[in-house]
Amino acid sequence: MLAFALACLLALCLTSAPASADSASVSASPRAAREYWTAARMRAAPALPESRRRAGGPAAGASTAAEAIAEPTVPGTSQNGAVFIVTESGLRGRCSGTAVQAGNRSIVVTAGHCVHDFGHWLTGRWVFVPGYRYGERPLGTFAAEWLGTTPQWRKGENGNFDVGMAVVSRNERGQRLSDVVEADKIAWGLPRRQVFDVYGYPVEEPFDGATLQRCAQTPYEGHDFLSFLTSGPLDLAVDCNVTPGSSGGGWVIRGDTLNGVTSSGYSDDPKTTFGPYFGAAIGRLYREAERAK
Repeated sequence: MLAFALACLLALCLTSAPASADSASVSASPRAAREYWTAARMRAAPALPESRRRAGGPAAGASTAAEAIAEPTVPGTSQNGAVFIVTESGLRGRCSGTAVQAGNRSIVVTAGHCVHDFGHWLTGRWVFVPGYRYGERPLGTFAAEWLGTTPQWRKGENGNFDVGMAVVSRNERGQRLSDVVEADKIAWGLPRRQVFDVYGYPVEEPFDGATLQRCAQTPYEGHDFLSFLTSGPLDLAVDCNVTPGSSGGGWVIRGDTLNGVTSSGYSDDPKTTFGPYFGAAIGRLYREAERAK
């Protein structure tokens, strides 16, 4: 059965100095990253290139339960945003992410393969644009200063741990991320049987990456069969037809608590999306990100 990972970059990104085995400091200046991503470049950025782990894409003509959010900057949705990255060789790509509450007021949660893939940290002009819509950045642009992932993802690309985080700089107006968005809470170690609002910016058909999409109140349905073949807590499946570009998009419970992210899906089952369970490893990653700045 052919699968797709909602993205991975193919080339080594801008130089980074490792802060620990499972994190990296970004050396490029925040201003340079923000200025690089013009409205035209953001609109044209594709989903990150296909993964060596899972190739493919959505089935043609598949139906979808996702609906566009008309105004993504209002409280309750402003914490969601698009992630844009460019490699040293000039390849551009994008994911999705969610701002979460933290002492440093600057943490974005996304998929692990949106911060580290093919053995490299994806530090090239990594920016988060909350409330993104049609190339606009109404709440500003936040460039990554630190990236981190789980050791299980970094060492072996174990999909059960495909979670990444970024600590971002202030935006071009000098504001911290949580000062301009209503950041979600974050929770781990909860029962699997939750009902999620799944957010993201899918790029491939039938979407175009221009708007925030949401699959509302979609319940836990089970696991990906590949999850049984690797160590760690089994992943989660939900009925939500999103496409590449939505990797890292938040799975929210109770209206305000992040408890998952989009990781992968299958081309012959386009209505099902998979994401890693938020267990103890995610708590450790969050605490490291909170200490990073």
